[in-house]
Amino acid sequence: MNSYYIQHKHTNFHYRKFGSGRKLVFAFHGYGRDSYTFNFLERHLGTDYTIVAIDLPFHGLTKWDKELTFYPDYLVQVIQEIRKQFGALQNNFLLMGFSMGGRIALQLAQIMHRHVDRLMLIAPDGLKINLWYSIATRTWGGHKLLRYTVKHPQWLLKTLNAAEKYGAITKSISGFVHYYMDDQEQRMTLFQRWTTMRKFVPNLRKLKGYIQQNKITVRMLFGRQDKVILYSGGEAFVQGIEPFASIKIIDTGHNLLQDYNARYIVGLFND
Repeated sequence: MNSYYIQHKHTNFHYRKFGSGRKLVFAFHGYGRDSYTFNFLERHLGTDYTIVAIDLPFHGLTKWDKELTFYPDYLVQVIQEIRKQFGALQNNFLLMGFSMGGRIALQLAQIMHRHVDRLMLIAPDGLKINLWYSIATRTWGGHKLLRYTVKHPQWLLKTLNAAEKYGAITKSISGFVHYYMDDQEQRMTLFQRWTTMRKFVPNLRKLKGYIQQNKITVRMLFGRQDKVILYSGGEAFVQGIEPFASIKIIDTGHNLLQDYNARYIVGLFND
């Protein structure tokens, strides 16, 4: 494993390189994680692949500037610079994303479709519209309410408890929200991360057209017991692009990116 920084505008993006293989993979972690998440894949894939895992804004060691919006074009420019450093501008690459990182990978595949050979998604966000996230980050009123809730979360927590009591939401979903909303620092971090990533909104209809046009292989892995990202989004996405895309569902929850699931993750590269 090697650790690097690359500057874009006023930001120092941090990334880690795993493996030394000929095929280049750009990998994107989930919410609250960082590039080290992909470390265990080096011993499984490092001979054939070089995995470049980038710390997203307000994650890991990336030193994000004061701007509170991360535009997809910024990331495209960072990737192009890394490809240039590797002497790989003429070569196609692979994209990999887990959870929130799946939404990043989907957006990049849409923009850089001519250069992508394979798209590998692990419990990816971005296949279904998250209504509450969209309202909270992409509307004036929703963003204002989110900012208010960061400072005054009591109304949300009371509503959440009532919803759980009457069966409107599951205990696991309630616990997930409480984890991020009970602590003031966690709330502020969530606000920064959600707001910063709000411009990553892949157009799935366009992307499916590019997948067919460029014959991009798409492989997806979901957990059957996942309450955060439902596998039904993956099942809907593959419809109409079956010659290029497939989905595998295993008996686990959302935390798929672990060494004990390595054989399934490695399968995304090989089948």
